[in-house]
Amino acid sequence: MKRIFIKKAALSKFGKTDKSLMKHILEAVENLESDLSDVDAVFIGLMNPSGFAGIGNIASYVTDKINLSGIPSVRIETASSSGAAALYYAFASLKARVYKNVLVLAAEKMTSLSTPKVTKIISEVIDPVENKTGASMPSLAALVTRRFAYENKISDETLTKVLSEIAIKNHHYGMYNNFAHLHKKITYDNYLNSKFISEPLRLFDCAPISDGACAMILSSERGNVEIAGVGQGTDKQALCKRNYMTSFYSTKKAAKEAFEMANMSPEDIDFAEIHDAFTTFELTGLIDTGLVEKKDIIDFYLESKGYHNGILPVNISGGLKSRGHPVGASGLAQVVEAFKIIENQYPEKIMPANHMTALTQSIGGLASNNFVIILRHINCSKKFHNIPFELPQSKKKELKGRLPRIYTYTTLHTTPENVPSPLNLTVINRRGKKFLARYISDIKPKIGMAISVAEKNDGILYVQPLRKKKKLF
Repeated sequence: MKRIFIKKAALSKFGKTDKSLMKHILEAVENLESDLSDVDAVFIGLMNPSGFAGIGNIASYVTDKINLSGIPSVRIETASSSGAAALYYAFASLKARVYKNVLVLAAEKMTSLSTPKVTKIISEVIDPVENKTGASMPSLAALVTRRFAYENKISDETLTKVLSEIAIKNHHYGMYNNFAHLHKKITYDNYLNSKFISEPLRLFDCAPISDGACAMILSSERGNVEIAGVGQGTDKQALCKRNYMTSFYSTKKAAKEAFEMANMSPEDIDFAEIHDAFTTFELTGLIDTGLVEKKDIIDFYLESKGYHNGILPVNISGGLKSRGHPVGASGLAQVVEAFKIIENQYPEKIMPANHMTALTQSIGGLASNNFVIILRHINCSKKFHNIPFELPQSKKKELKGRLPRIYTYTTLHTTPENVPSPLNLTVINRRGKKFLARYISDIKPKIGMAISVAEKNDGILYVQPLRKKKKLF
């Protein structure tokens, strides 16, 4: 079967900049230090260039500006996994022998807009019914986080400690990445004193709004680093309509496909770049890709096993959390970083002892369109395990009582444009069906609390604690 290799890979500087979207792309292309005369096609990952930067028809615009006008060019969008999607479909075109050399670009320009405006644009990828409540990506991540802690009997104190360890680790490694947005170490006290964005997620649990671009040349000509396996998985757009809320089927499906294509298993991975737009997602991403068992995940962080000298280095690029998260670029940027580590292009002080194989995982939207990509050095001599990667077979059993009850909840403090703050949101569960609603009561919510519907206005459900027996729904 035809093998596909990465010939060159580069980033622009990520961060809050005065540079235009196109200047970031040009910087990444320039940093490739490569002749593009043999490029057959261009695949571009961008989430929303019209909304963020006011540019439409972006594919032909980019090829024009990089002096490749005339060759095939296409923009690919899968929300915040668009960069990984561009690589995935460029890879497929090479596998199909349509092209021999492909330029993959990914970028986003976000910082010229206000935070509420950026939050609103990003929240447009949420299911329209759930979006109408005022939900944003941080609030959905917070709902997942609180439910994950509840299901796994993780105390608030332990949850705070584990999430802080992820943030501290990724800020630590951002210090070594010259292309990263944030070059700032943080302590536990820094983390604890940072403001809540959507409880229990704090400022340091969330990746920064960033500008940036990356570029990569894929080729059927032999190179040092092979794309050994790729996988894509999707799920229902509405969080409340999924069988599983605290485990992302889309990641599991993508991981299964990637491992099977690579003829590898989680045990064969030396290091990983996991989508950590929120610290919780690094944790759940490790579980969903099979790299760390759920029963071991707390100790994995409390015992610092994710550092470059640990059993599984994770996000030693700084991750989205520290490198920054220009949404269209992040999925490809992860692969660029993994390529550089495999090629021994990282500072010696933080190079893992084993770095011949890597896995990247990219989340699109609220895990509705995810990708897993596996890289391998051609000189890798390890014997692979090829253990079957199992997908969940049936829906998790849940209580199906008559009364609607709180399934999970959050208070969102940084709301999308034109949404009041703070905003109390809750997922309610009645007879196995879940709904996202606004919570309107001074009584502190609690998982399992019985609730009643106060009103439904403009398609938004408002709920409160159950006060008396009444007909519900």
